[in-house]
Amino acid sequence: MNAPSIPISIRWIAVPALVALALVAAGSVFEAASRTPAPTRVLVVVDASAGRDQALVERAEAAVARAERAGVEGQLRVTRTPTEQLSVTRYFAALRYDHVVAVGLDRSIAVNPVARRYPELRFSLVDGSRLAAAVARAAR
Repeated sequence: MNAPSIPISIRWIAVPALVALALVAAGSVFEAASRTPAPTRVLVVVDASAGRDQALVERAEAAVARAERAGVEGQLRVTRTPTEQLSVTRYFAALRYDHVVAVGLDRSIAVNPVARRYPELRFSLVDGSRLAAAVARAAR
């Protein structure tokens, strides 16, 4: 004799599946909300192709140090040629830095090509007297 078949209601299968799906979705939402934001990343570039201005380099070092104390990830590079300027800006753009504050960069060589390739990267081209203020603005 065959045993009578017991029909399983779709509800008995669907309810546990929906509960499991809701738990998985809730876990991913809580995980995303608990991540801490990455710090702002600022590159300061001082060009020394016309000669190294030690006072300017020291002001740049101090500005980067202040930004780092405020929670910014900062880097300082001193370049000597337009080719080196391009190499530095392209490298840090590829590392997904947020802002480049620069003194003496050649716009057509080191800024425009990188800005076209990495449109999310912001540039502030300033003179030495406005360097500290530009780094502070970039750090926000």
